[in-house]
Amino acid sequence: MTRCGTLRTAPACGSHSWPPPAVMKLFRRFADSADRPCSVSSARSAALTWSSALSALTSIPRLDRLTFLPWRDVISQNGLPIVSKGQFCPQCLAEDQAAGHAPYFRLTWELKTVSVCPRHRVRLSQHCPCCGKDNVRHAAALVVPGWCTKCGAFLGGQTRAAEPEMAIEAVELWRARQVYELVRVQQSVEQAPSRDMLVATIEHIIGEMDGGQATRFAGRVGLSKGTVHYWLKSDKTPTLDASLAVASQSGIGLSRLLTGQSQGWTPPTQGQQLALTLFKPECRSKSPARTIDWEEVDRQLQKFLHQPNPVSVREVSRQLGIEVRQLYLRDNQTTRQIGQRWLAYLRRRKVANLQEAIPHLESAGKEVLMAGKSLNLREMKARLPHEVTQSIQGFYGVLKDVRLRLVGESPEHHKISV
Repeated sequence: MTRCGTLRTAPACGSHSWPPPAVMKLFRRFADSADRPCSVSSARSAALTWSSALSALTSIPRLDRLTFLPWRDVISQNGLPIVSKGQFCPQCLAEDQAAGHAPYFRLTWELKTVSVCPRHRVRLSQHCPCCGKDNVRHAAALVVPGWCTKCGAFLGGQTRAAEPEMAIEAVELWRARQVYELVRVQQSVEQAPSRDMLVATIEHIIGEMDGGQATRFAGRVGLSKGTVHYWLKSDKTPTLDASLAVASQSGIGLSRLLTGQSQGWTPPTQGQQLALTLFKPECRSKSPARTIDWEEVDRQLQKFLHQPNPVSVREVSRQLGIEVRQLYLRDNQTTRQIGQRWLAYLRRRKVANLQEAIPHLESAGKEVLMAGKSLNLREMKARLPHEVTQSIQGFYGVLKDVRLRLVGESPEHHKISV
């Protein structure tokens, strides 16, 4: 886990301007680039730009260790997936606050590969426990770590209601532990790991486990033989997921693999190997060809066509287990009739919903006008039941008709705000 210390801004010195022009050039370069804030913690150029600029501004050295930059030579930049919406462990944030220090974001939370917290064995969250919205960790101009950027609530608080969580699988927990250990190790690594050391370690593992046969090793870890060949014979670098696959099947551990520390490593025994197969991706087997009885399908389509309640072609496709395009190709006439019947039903339902909603709309509109407010979408939706607004298609156009009915063509009411 990585924690950022207090940032201090260096004082002005003599007549020299601060911040230095070179530093401001770095910030402008990042602002004008296509890189986004979510890549600041990655191993890309954006991370190098920001860490070097912040080091220049604060006089704090090695801020690159707050990112994944130390691993840029042993993990492919395109193979380090960063989450677009910040995730977090509510229990970690709650522990920070209970310990009396400011909550902080863990570097491991930035990776899509990590979906659980190995310390508390809970899933990482992207939603505020108070307002329920997502992308609430850092999606704002001013961010206070640990507090929702939408409603301001503490992200380590209790959820509004108990929601069932997916069971945490062993492979998820193992991946999270490997990445957490990787981040812990990077704080003490003096020399950046090199690709040559990584390739030498992989070659050593292949030699010990599969007698130097790269093709056999590729099958063992669930990768193509071409992928392993490119690692060994060209300048290609493994992705994080590929390195995790190698670590899981060899038992060497991700941090030791990437730093080239193969001393003392031995191939796993048979019992260990059986346990490690839990993390090996399963090979997909081709499903047998399906024979479709189209006479029976036609009988089923006729039943759908004449049943009291209309159904969509998509629902018919789902129930029969046959693609929509196949239905149109092999039984076009009946399928089209089913589709036309469904569309007619939708049109009738739209008219019925509108007729039921008109009294509610007129009542809410009169209430808005009596309050001296503009007849706009926001005011109307605030006064209407949720089920009414959800049942109306083209709400804005319907609102225009209601306005004309209530206030006529009076100029002061012509404008409708969105």
